[in-house]
Amino acid sequence: MKRIYNILLLMLALTTVATAQTKQTPPPAGPAPKIELGKYEHFTLKNGLKVYVVENHKLPVVNMSLVLDRDPILESDKAGYVNMAGQMMRTGTKTRSKDQFDEQVDFIGANLSFNSTGFSASSLKKNLPTLLDLTADALLNPNFTQEELDKVKKQMLANLASEKDNPDAIAGKIRNTLLFGKNHPNGELTTEKSIENITLADVQNYYNTYYRPNIGYLAVVGDVTPKEMKKLLNKSFGKWKKGNVPSHNYDLPKHDGKTQVVIVDRPSAVQSVLSFTNPVQMKPGAEDYVATQVMNTILGGGSTARLFMNLREKNGYTYGAYSTLSSDKILGRFNASASVRNAVTDSATAEFMKEFNDIRTKQVTDKELAYAKAYITGNFARGLENPGTVAMYAISTARYNLPADYYANYLKKVESITAADVQRVAQKYVHPDQLYILAVGNAKDIADKLVAFDKDDSNITYFDATGEKVDMAAAKAVPTDVTADQLIAKYIKAIGGKANIEKVKDVTVTMNASIQGMALTFKQQQKGADKMLIQILMNNSPMQRVIINGDKGKMEAPMQGLNKDMTAEELASSKAESDMFSMTRFEKFGIKTAVTGQEKVDGAEAYIVEATATNGQKTLHYFDKATGLLLKDVKNMQTPQGAITQTKSYKNYKEVDGVKYPHVIETVVGPQVIKAEVQSVEVNKGISDDNFKI
Repeated sequence: MKRIYNILLLMLALTTVATAQTKQTPPPAGPAPKIELGKYEHFTLKNGLKVYVVENHKLPVVNMSLVLDRDPILESDKAGYVNMAGQMMRTGTKTRSKDQFDEQVDFIGANLSFNSTGFSASSLKKNLPTLLDLTADALLNPNFTQEELDKVKKQMLANLASEKDNPDAIAGKIRNTLLFGKNHPNGELTTEKSIENITLADVQNYYNTYYRPNIGYLAVVGDVTPKEMKKLLNKSFGKWKKGNVPSHNYDLPKHDGKTQVVIVDRPSAVQSVLSFTNPVQMKPGAEDYVATQVMNTILGGGSTARLFMNLREKNGYTYGAYSTLSSDKILGRFNASASVRNAVTDSATAEFMKEFNDIRTKQVTDKELAYAKAYITGNFARGLENPGTVAMYAISTARYNLPADYYANYLKKVESITAADVQRVAQKYVHPDQLYILAVGNAKDIADKLVAFDKDDSNITYFDATGEKVDMAAAKAVPTDVTADQLIAKYIKAIGGKANIEKVKDVTVTMNASIQGMALTFKQQQKGADKMLIQILMNNSPMQRVIINGDKGKMEAPMQGLNKDMTAEELASSKAESDMFSMTRFEKFGIKTAVTGQEKVDGAEAYIVEATATNGQKTLHYFDKATGLLLKDVKNMQTPQGAITQTKSYKNYKEVDGVKYPHVIETVVGPQVIKAEVQSVEVNKGISDDNFKI
């Protein structure tokens, strides 16, 4: 039972896939406006909490944002507990259950959310005392329970499952690992194992250690005065006790000074996520910061920048190409990225490198410079329309020890930047000869195209999605002592053997799942090899159905107005996809198989078998070397939004009437994760042929 609901799940999942980007044109260049920063007042409570109040009496609304200024924390084998602690700050208190707390927040029409470094809250002015009471209760009296911990773990595991097959998420994680190293908080990766290791004591210890007012900065914006806010905060937060918060310092890996090509192999990918990055030594508020922002706006800061115009408009390699250059008190970074077709990976890389070199060796034009200044000025001015921006500027000034007039003079600095300044900072911070060129894609298709860009003796480095280095030659070596037929035979034996499978005359599998908060039931019925009914039900009403009966097939989706007879090609494909025991009938379906390599799947060594259908569709099957069981399938599918990858993972095999069925199936399609859990497997109950009428 290895492929369930592919067509229907895809239809659901595609509702969440992002549509193509819309090109936006920045405003034309114009004179820089005179900026008047809003006024704020600052005071510190006796417990050390620093408060910044910005009055804004246009609307009877108050917004609050707390930032806890702490060093990053190395979480090691419990990576994820810091984020988990932040989520659990909002799961009930010692005096209110989570439901009671949520009801009271909703009753006053307020918003209140927590994370590991603070909270965000807002309400009408008249409800501010109640909101402060609720916030203080969550802040001072959180009640961490095992039940809520298990819920948060489940959510984090679902997010992790989605990220494992999201090339952009993979690129972001590996990029941080390259820059910071796995022994640095910014480079370590959260895994399923590290999430399972987290205990209530870890969450409680984080709260006890780091949720302290003396490292806190609170921004208050809205229909209040500093005097009344001080009185309210002393009453609500006065009992919040200060404490000693530890500081942390970590060593950073040394870059060897050469451009390195790094690949994360995704065998089914038809396009690559390219990322070009190098570390930048630049603290917040550094003298060069403004010039770097002007430079980056010209290079890759938007849809009129050089990278976009070259990679998309001129060459058509991508939907968009962008770059950023950030400051950070630990380590800043330059990064440029795009998603490109495998066939143009080398051409796209060459154009990125060309633009990096050009911005360093040639001065930008007066038109480019004026446009970049106008763009930055407009964004800065628009940002000041939000009073909250003023409060956050005040907090940044204090946190990073910036000059008191840093933001008041920001646009003067922008206006003073010259073409020579742009070239100088490009030469200082953009290093095409010292980049990490990271590609997340099909190594077989792109490695030879990228090897010429590697300056480390043309030796490409490979990582897996968990940040571990991979010996690609060994990992992808095709075994000579095992064939696809042998692996499939071992799988059939592992799930019960051909004789037991042939005893299954009919079977009904019922599964529960939740998609975007909707509780759904998946029900699949199969009789013999050519009668199948697959349904997605909500409240026992069918949302979508696929019916297969011999040489006929139909797809129905009443809510979407779909009622379609399958073509012969669609029917053949659907039969192969939907048959619970299709591997026993690969020859009948005309599917060709070959062993293409080996790889770890969630820590288990697996052989990879590539199966090619008669329509050319390729699916990669990963078989556990030890047990023979199927661990996952991966394939690409063409959709109106372009090619997307579908990954199905199979877990928790249980025997029913002599045959093992996976009782947990996770499907990842684009950004959507669907975890389905089997509720029942009914075998040989005499399903009526009427169920399969078309």
